[in-house]
Amino acid sequence: MRMLVTGSPGCGKTTLCQMIVDSARRDGARVGGVLAPAVHFDGCRIGADAVDLATGRSAPITRLGCDDSVSAWRGSRWVIVRQGLDLAREALERALRQRFDLIVVDEVGPLELAGGGIRQEAVDAWNSGRDVLLVVRSAIVDEAVSALGRAPDLRIVPEAPPVERERAIDSLAAGAALVRGHERPALLALARA
Repeated sequence: MRMLVTGSPGCGKTTLCQMIVDSARRDGARVGGVLAPAVHFDGCRIGADAVDLATGRSAPITRLGCDDSVSAWRGSRWVIVRQGLDLAREALERALRQRFDLIVVDEVGPLELAGGGIRQEAVDAWNSGRDVLLVVRSAIVDEAVSALGRAPDLRIVPEAPPVERERAIDSLAAGAALVRGHERPALLALARA
């Protein structure tokens, strides 16, 4: 099942993914890939780290850049950090090679849409025929789906109220069990009414 987690920046996409990962692991699934939780300093977001879900290793993947930074992405204030990018690639390649039950890709962004970053690994995971949980911001979701080559089986929007999120996680866990049994649950979209 191809699951797409989408929403605005800071809405809880990565947090929801972590909850789904935890639920899948409790059910005995082998989970691989990469999460990119935000890093804060003095209450301000200063970047994100790439976390390899199979090994627990982490490295900085984005940080706030300064005005003279040459590695900032197209005038963005964020700098892509090679160490974290390499870790993310390795984590996704391992998840595909070792046939994990669930592969997490957090996240596909403008760098991937331009052909860089973890684009190839994301496309390979998305089209692998295995359960994939992929994160993309709502502003670029149509472009991302086009780049991936296939529509999602399930679109998840974590901007729903917390009670609905809890129900959604339970539904996803049940859906993952059905998928392992080769049945496909209906599409589920969670958004504010």
